[in-house]
Amino acid sequence: MSGIEIAGVLLATFPLIISGLEHWRDVVKVGGYLWRVREGYKKCLRDVQYYELVYKTNLKELLMPMVADTDEVKHLIEHPGSQEWRSLDMQNRLEGRLQESYSLYMEIISEMNIAAQELRRELSFDKTALQDKLSLPVTNQQKRPRTPQPSAIPSWIASAKLKLEYEAFRAKFSLRESVRDELFNRMKECNRRLEKLLSTSDKISILQNASRRPTKQNSTLEAVLRKARKKSDLFFKALHMAWGCSCQAYHFANLRLKHHTLSEICFEVILTFVAPPTQDGGLWSWRELQCGPGVDCSPPQKLVKSSNGPQPTSCVVNITTSLSPTPARRKKVTFTASTPIVPKIELQTIADPSVKLCKLLEDQDCGKCMGIIGHDDETYHLHPIRRWKRPNDDDCPLTLDCILSPDFEGQLSRRQRYSIALLLASSVAQLQFTPWLRTGLTKKDVLFLPCEEDDCSIPFGEPFIQQDFPLNPPSPLDAETNDCNFYSLGILLLELCFGRRLEDHPLRRKHPVGDEQSRQTFDLKAAWEWSNIVQEEGGDDYALAVGWCFREGSKVNQSWRGEIVENVIRPLELCQGHFKAAAV
Repeated sequence: MSGIEIAGVLLATFPLIISGLEHWRDVVKVGGYLWRVREGYKKCLRDVQYYELVYKTNLKELLMPMVADTDEVKHLIEHPGSQEWRSLDMQNRLEGRLQESYSLYMEIISEMNIAAQELRRELSFDKTALQDKLSLPVTNQQKRPRTPQPSAIPSWIASAKLKLEYEAFRAKFSLRESVRDELFNRMKECNRRLEKLLSTSDKISILQNASRRPTKQNSTLEAVLRKARKKSDLFFKALHMAWGCSCQAYHFANLRLKHHTLSEICFEVILTFVAPPTQDGGLWSWRELQCGPGVDCSPPQKLVKSSNGPQPTSCVVNITTSLSPTPARRKKVTFTASTPIVPKIELQTIADPSVKLCKLLEDQDCGKCMGIIGHDDETYHLHPIRRWKRPNDDDCPLTLDCILSPDFEGQLSRRQRYSIALLLASSVAQLQFTPWLRTGLTKKDVLFLPCEEDDCSIPFGEPFIQQDFPLNPPSPLDAETNDCNFYSLGILLLELCFGRRLEDHPLRRKHPVGDEQSRQTFDLKAAWEWSNIVQEEGGDDYALAVGWCFREGSKVNQSWRGEIVENVIRPLELCQGHFKAAAV
């Protein structure tokens, strides 16, 4: 039996196990035994369905580069015993796809097939006699006459014997759960190794193929996004350390998402104070700030440098009298690329404990610059701005989830959706593995605020994400060791392509909601199927961006930012360019 044929045989084993489980459930339900093994049965069925789905996903990832037509891939998955699985041409393509990993890949599939067959035997579904008997009580019960028959005694003995067989099977099913779990663990490990081997083969193929886009432009954008990542990480840490107040847990930062393409990085953030009902809300609750380098900026802090020698740097807020000996010796705070004229000011190092960020934000009459915060070698001038309209306390935030829901009164245009898609992809490249984005980005994380103008229009091209400031900050995130994938970004791009949520699509609604692990698995399965028609809706470039998120979504490595630039951000930029060209 060829390697590709073994893969098809294993694929056909799962439906047999599921069918047998469902058949057994129907019988014991009639016999009145289901309540005694309900939980064990449900767990076993979920496990089989889960590992079948994971294996199908691995097979699709294996087959799609080999088979150009997605319908053919679907046919292979749905017909594991078909002639195509025994094709010599398919076998040759498989060997070329896996290269040096081919032999080991086939050994793992064989090992997984053995585990599946053992599971089938463990559940007694290969015993034809028992399967035939399982259906007898239903038929006999339906046709049993009301008057005694001469053969009543032998029938009673047969019925009692059959009940004993039921009871023995029930006991085996309940007591041998650990054996089944061990088989499931073997299947889990096999699936993990299959995924790892395929990932390694794909990386080698990527390295062997020339890049489809200019590498110099991609490298420039990648460098900008790396810089934005570093600055955004330090900016959050500067905010976190600058609070220094007992109400820190009630402060939130709403960061505006931008597609940074220039080396000059500036952040727009809305800081909020959401006090509980039992606590005084303080003197501020909403502050809009532009934070970045202070070019020609005169912050309210004044630095003192004695003529007799260097003195410790201090920071005083809202000082009305000059601390300099004479006005002629007064100095302007500026930063140059060479030697700074003044030392860096960091609120977390201020000697006066009363001078904290929370206190600074209470100042209603601040000037052009409220102050400076910093972390490590980066400093950020806090410039007040006023662009957004503060929502009422009772209003729920307008999220991307709300906008894409069927209940939303408005409708995003295709151009708006594609603009948001580019912003979100770029933001993931900038903020992934920083405190701003601790988990995968979802549509419930993306916020929209109305403008301050009278029309209260919502600029859909200027989304925000919100983050809190826990008293005990999480440990630093490591891009090389953190368990992360880009499936959530792929789902976001998919939803923005069609303007509807995944959970509202029939492909997802046909699956149960399930627990968290099952939900993610079914989400990915439905999204994968839905992504097959992205090319027809959004074109080749958009389809490339979505496809990369699902194909390479779990393969995080040191070069992931360069890959997301090439395969997601650049294609989405081209999609934006099509609208500009059409406007001209």
